[in-house]
Amino acid sequence: MEWNYKNYYKNFDMRGIINLPNNSKVQVCDLIDQMPEFMKEADVLFIDPPCSQGNLTSFYTKSDILATRKFEIFYNLLFDRISEINPKHLFLEIFASNYDIFLEKAKSKYKNIIIYDSFYYNNRKNKCWIFHCSNEVISLNPTINNIDEEKFIKNICANFDYDCIGDLCMGTGLVGKYAYINNRKFVGTELNKKRLAILLNYIKTNPK
Repeated sequence: MEWNYKNYYKNFDMRGIINLPNNSKVQVCDLIDQMPEFMKEADVLFIDPPCSQGNLTSFYTKSDILATRKFEIFYNLLFDRISEINPKHLFLEIFASNYDIFLEKAKSKYKNIIIYDSFYYNNRKNKCWIFHCSNEVISLNPTINNIDEEKFIKNICANFDYDCIGDLCMGTGLVGKYAYINNRKFVGTELNKKRLAILLNYIKTNPK
């Protein structure tokens, strides 16, 4: 009961591919087991993945899934999925607990990485970073450095050059929400149907 997220999921069919406006698509699935083919439509990714073993375990607990997944297996597979999608640009939200290993993994796949300072829940004490990874030439944009992560996502979804933005760990769907607000296409996956339903409810209650 504690993690039902207002029970929005009961108002939607959360099975299979969920089609949304602007030819957007999302799906409830365990990224370790599968990745929908439609994720390859994304030319830009913004991902806020679990950052530690405890964080990963809590994602399964809140999803009512009795499973034990090793964090090392998860993040190695996450980067394999990213390689399958092969986006032109990858944005990764990072914390102190996964900073070094994720930077190493990113460097093994991308020639250029810009690191933005950020924080979350509008509290500068909640420190995080956002890696911008690409094989294209990139430079730091001072207007999005050292701002709250939700504002960063909002800016990217509104202003970045992309055909389709994707998120492999959608959570409550901030990437989808701000892409939808800006009439942009998005694709995404999420383990927890109860959390993903928050995005579906937002779209349903804010029709265009």
